[in-house]
Amino acid sequence: MKFIKIIIFILLCTILAVSSLSASSISMKISGPGALNDSTIKAGEKVSFDLYVANNASYKGFSLGLKVTSPEIKNITHVADKGSGLNTNGDIKGYNGWDDRSVWDLAGVFVVELNWDGLLPDLIGFGGICKSMEYVPHKQDKKLSFELIIPDSGTIVIDSSFFPPTGYWLFTPPSTKPEWGGPYEFQVVK
Repeated sequence: MKFIKIIIFILLCTILAVSSLSASSISMKISGPGALNDSTIKAGEKVSFDLYVANNASYKGFSLGLKVTSPEIKNITHVADKGSGLNTNGDIKGYNGWDDRSVWDLAGVFVVELNWDGLLPDLIGFGGICKSMEYVPHKQDKKLSFELIIPDSGTIVIDSSFFPPTGYWLFTPPSTKPEWGGPYEFQVVK
């Protein structure tokens, strides 16, 4: 009997360890002409802030928000690309099924520009709902990006932010708060 309890305990620990290693997660990288390396941006050059998502379960909806802040930099420029983005300005792009209705089929990925005007802090929200589809498990890949030009040197910070209706980041159902690798801090240099 003691041997069976030990086997069950080991099996339970293994299941919990595997599930914690495969949690849904969101991380950020930078790319484009303004990305000098993983953490440094050239002032005055276009840079793309890219969100990468890894998913471990099937979901029907998501909600998340981001804020852009800086202790020194007061203004940024949202790079306009009319007609080819998820928002009117076109600076927010979707990828790998987040660019059309192939995953979030009710209305695609929706973008809520709560304070997306270039005067820091800037705040943006994202969401999506599956009507007949499901957001299925996948390895990490690029899902969203936004393009900025940062005219001055200093520090730019991208972090998670409150976003209605949940008040926190959420994949659902089952309700799961994805892991976030941030806040991400980037040095902007002349």
